[in-house]
Amino acid sequence: MVTQWVESEECECLFRELIGYYRHAAVGRRLTGVIHAINSPLQAMLMQSELMERKLQEELDTFASDLPAALKPVWEASFAYRQKKNRQLQEMASQLQHLVNWLKKRTFHEDDHGVQQIDLTEMVREELDGYQIESFFKHRVKKRVNYLDLLPPWSGFYVDISQSFRNLVDNALEALQEVQEPRLTITVRIESFQRVIEVGDNGPGIPEAIRDRIFTPFFTTKNTPEKPHSGLGLFMARRLLAPYRGEVICHSQPGQTVFQLVLP
Repeated sequence: MVTQWVESEECECLFRELIGYYRHAAVGRRLTGVIHAINSPLQAMLMQSELMERKLQEELDTFASDLPAALKPVWEASFAYRQKKNRQLQEMASQLQHLVNWLKKRTFHEDDHGVQQIDLTEMVREELDGYQIESFFKHRVKKRVNYLDLLPPWSGFYVDISQSFRNLVDNALEALQEVQEPRLTITVRIESFQRVIEVGDNGPGIPEAIRDRIFTPFFTTKNTPEKPHSGLGLFMARRLLAPYRGEVICHSQPGQTVFQLVLP
């Protein structure tokens, strides 16, 4: 009876993950069209704001010195306001364009382009860049990224290594949710002729009693009705890298956990 219950629970978890996968896939397909649709008006907006910047400069150069003293304070206040708002528009449009470019690059990488020579340092930069849209990551987490060594190119499918890395970052961010001063440390280095990408956090740590089970599919201590959790992240990270003879290694103690992606 116990075995049947476990199998039923695992099937239910897998079914929920499949539902989520197909929902995200459908959103992703539509997102590609949205990216292309928004890119043209966004570029036009940036061009118009740059034109406005030049016109404001022309106005400053042409009229500022000839204004009557009584009108000058009013004009200066108006000019400063228009210049401030235009620069705010430029900044927001640039941020949006940066996000669009990141999404375009993401959709390119996620498509199956076969085995590639991947710059792992650049992969880490790109993936962390994507987390900037998350408020907790951007505003609360203190981040330290150390590129200690220039890693040689790695041959494989981009999605395998990027997904494995994201799973470890997601896992670290979950561990930091209740930490008063959350810190995330990413380190890229060479050790014993192997490529190593470390993801560390100052969360509560993984109890020794469950440390041997964290790579087991569907094992999780974070599943709640409000925030369902499949328990597949660490399992998938290790499974995706297995064909490349890669490893995912965990070192944990209270207040410090480090996961390592180790690639030959």
